[in-house]
Amino acid sequence: MSGVCRGLLFFTSSLTFLTSIPILFLAILIHSNAGNSKCNSYFNGPVMMIGIILLVLSVMGMIGAGCGMTFMLWLYEWVLFLCIIVLLCFTILVGIGMNKSSYESDQEAETFQLSQFSEWLQRTFVDKDDWSHIRSCFTETRFCEEIDPGELTWNPSLHPVHFHMQAISCIQSCCVWFWQINEKGCCKPPPYCGYELKNGRWIVPESGLRSNEKDCTKWSDDPTIMCYDCDTCKAGYLARLKNNWRKLRAFFTCLIVFLVVNFVIGCCAFRGSR
Repeated sequence: MSGVCRGLLFFTSSLTFLTSIPILFLAILIHSNAGNSKCNSYFNGPVMMIGIILLVLSVMGMIGAGCGMTFMLWLYEWVLFLCIIVLLCFTILVGIGMNKSSYESDQEAETFQLSQFSEWLQRTFVDKDDWSHIRSCFTETRFCEEIDPGELTWNPSLHPVHFHMQAISCIQSCCVWFWQINEKGCCKPPPYCGYELKNGRWIVPESGLRSNEKDCTKWSDDPTIMCYDCDTCKAGYLARLKNNWRKLRAFFTCLIVFLVVNFVIGCCAFRGSR
């Protein structure tokens, strides 16, 4: 039985190893071509970390299973256990944060408000430091320039916005970061401000703005500014995140189940090697 467990562990570890190689290769290419891109620098860290963790786990699993090294199997089990706990806690916390938000995924609105989302979600995903990097992705891709401001209407099924890494062309063609935002919250001023659309530009009417809220004063036609600093943009980002949480939750659940199965197989191989 222990021989079967070791064989299964070696097989699953080999698959994990093969998965970690392209992830690390991608992280290295992104790093070497990042330059002054805050967007690339922001995402390179997590990609590199995931690749290193997968590589270390797979190597420990293959050595422990292939050579029957009890200590390596013991270390593999502990590292894998910690990964499962961290991933499980993260999934639960994000789920609780989503459930505490008043925004409903099928809700239609002109704009969203940050108050519709829990403080934990705001601190975790759109705090000052994180948002500055996410904002840089908006300005680097300049996706608002391709959108007709007169045709911006809210649609919950809008396709994801593709943020291509500013790396060499071969990376851009095979690695696409899918970030989904509410274009109406980021690419045009909030409707309650009273801006008028004239000749493809949003201008202040002669009568002035209807509101002096901070989002109204943050709007600019500058493609590097737009309404990227508006709370409505951040809220739209969180809205799209919540809309897709069911898919993300399914992914994290499958990943946790895969790690648990590997943990059980590793326990069997560890007992057999003692």
